[in-house]
Amino acid sequence: MILRRLYSACFTLLFLVWMAVPFSGPVAAKEANPLTGAQVVEIAERFIRSHYSHDRFDNNHSQKMLKGYLNQFDPDHYFFLQSDIEEFQQYENRLDDLMNEGNIDPAFVMFNRFKQRLAERNKQIKQILKTKFDWTPNESIQIDRKEAPYPANEKEAQDIWRLRLKFDVLEQKLDGKSEKAARKKVEKRYSGYLNRIKQFTHNDVVTTYLNTMIATFDPHSLYMPPDELENFNINLRLSLEGIGATLRSEDSFTIVTSIIPHGAADREGTLQPEDKIIAVGQGASSPLEEVRNMRLSDVVKLIRGARGSKVRIAFLRLEKGGLEKRHEVVITRDRIELEDGAASGKIHTIPDPKGTNLRLGVITLPSFYVDFRARRNSPSHYKSSALDVQKILAGFIRERVDGVILDLRNNGGGGLNEVVSLVGLFMGDGPVVMVKDNNNDIGILDNPNSKPLYRGPLVVMTNRFSASASEILAGAIKDYGRGILVGDTSTFGKGTVQNVFPLSDTLGALKVTIAKFYRPGSASTQNQGVTSDVVLPSMNSYMDIGESSLENALSWDSLQRAKFRPWGDLSPYLPVLARNSAGRVAHQKEFMEINGHIAEYVKNKKDRKTISIQEMTSEAAKQKKEDQKNKADKNKPGAKKDKADKKDIYLDETMDILTDFIQMARNDPAYGIANSLPR
Repeated sequence: MILRRLYSACFTLLFLVWMAVPFSGPVAAKEANPLTGAQVVEIAERFIRSHYSHDRFDNNHSQKMLKGYLNQFDPDHYFFLQSDIEEFQQYENRLDDLMNEGNIDPAFVMFNRFKQRLAERNKQIKQILKTKFDWTPNESIQIDRKEAPYPANEKEAQDIWRLRLKFDVLEQKLDGKSEKAARKKVEKRYSGYLNRIKQFTHNDVVTTYLNTMIATFDPHSLYMPPDELENFNINLRLSLEGIGATLRSEDSFTIVTSIIPHGAADREGTLQPEDKIIAVGQGASSPLEEVRNMRLSDVVKLIRGARGSKVRIAFLRLEKGGLEKRHEVVITRDRIELEDGAASGKIHTIPDPKGTNLRLGVITLPSFYVDFRARRNSPSHYKSSALDVQKILAGFIRERVDGVILDLRNNGGGGLNEVVSLVGLFMGDGPVVMVKDNNNDIGILDNPNSKPLYRGPLVVMTNRFSASASEILAGAIKDYGRGILVGDTSTFGKGTVQNVFPLSDTLGALKVTIAKFYRPGSASTQNQGVTSDVVLPSMNSYMDIGESSLENALSWDSLQRAKFRPWGDLSPYLPVLARNSAGRVAHQKEFMEINGHIAEYVKNKKDRKTISIQEMTSEAAKQKKEDQKNKADKNKPGAKKDKADKKDIYLDETMDILTDFIQMARNDPAYGIANSLPR
């Protein structure tokens, strides 16, 4: 299974890189506000002036930019020919000079060549998929082609793609499809790539080019056109005005993925997941604008609108008998709260070793969010992660919980002031984070609360996807000895501060790295992250995830320690908590399976460069046998059903760790929580 995952991951990464580039209309299409070379110079100069490093845009950055731009389109060297790359080498030390002059022609030269090669490969792909594959030879394919040479000529490209497509079809067959269906699926996949590239606009090319330049300075700065800026603001404030539906683009259609509960579309009741939107009109009786083959962001723009306004939507729905029928609906737009990103709390009751029950409060916080607009308009009533967590904690205190778990897994960060305020709910006066800006000035942000709201036992859950503001909180909790950190070996390692600089209405904004974070104890969170006190088995800890795996990431350093008084000394607890946890994990089936997968992954990652037809087939057969066994086990009398099987083993183990912590700390005045514990 691990071998097939490695093969699939290779293609998935390639797919995601393509998808990460903004796709839109044809380059030749007219745009209302096409980005000019002069505007690119203006944006680039503003970025360089503001960036933390104060680096010059020179030949070193030009070389990185050339490589990065080519990798935006062809990271695994499947499409360009070697002759293309040799031709593009003329730009290696010139992209900086040309951009400074306002010359952005190289962006279009390289993009148009890629589009040409992609069209050529699509013709090859269709021809190859019409031929019969010989499954007799046990051929092998290179898993990772990032460092592989580009095809020397069309014949070599044909050979590379014959093998690539053979393995693509095999993977589909191993997933249960007939060979005919597998071939159709693979052809559709690559045709979709070509269609999306054909939808590039002038501004998409320039934005990609400009962001490739920006990425040579650090991986978190970027230029945001107006559409992306609006999406950025929506994610930060967890609300928008529209119909309340998530959409995706597929086969030239905009398809409804889900209906947001309690939103306008949900209340109206007509629109359903998998409906294909084909036309949109502004107002109940307005003309409809055809949206087939339109890029997703443009369709979203037509559907979004002011609260109280109406939008008319025509869509296709698959009816009984396999036929699609056209429908229309008029929906009154409304404000949509994206509650999936908001804080939530739950109390779990579990037995402790003394035979009594402990009540553990779990707060899940997916991001540090704040609605700045609402805060300006109504300072006493707005959406905020710190305010939401404060309400949850107050409820926990009323319910007399014995301990709290703050779950920051997959929390990618958010507002800096939010995390400082949130830390203040758990600790008294003192510095939360130090910030060094691009002038080397150092500022210290103190928590705003002289007295904490919650004083009891605390565990913070993190993983490799906990980043930025999450790491500030975790670092402060650890340096003060306020709580136990549980999770992957360390957090993501994003210890940089970004600020959004608005440009003109037609240009959008720049998100620029302007400073670095440092923990109160002196260490930056940059690159190294925050290590866990109790580490649980996780594949994340062994994969290339985190700041240290990103191109052009800023380095780790430290400052002089801030002045603060620790909350308590956890060092006597940590070895015992880790040892108890390891003992439980070693005998738990789910963690034993994870450790097995880790061992296999590490071995294959180190040694495996290729995968053969026989290996993929053998792995698939093994997986099928395991799936059949698991299905049989679930169907046995008395077996746990699916709902019970979906338990969160990491949260369960963390509750056991917190239970141990409560028992150890209950009568320990040295830690400072004994008097706050319920009896």
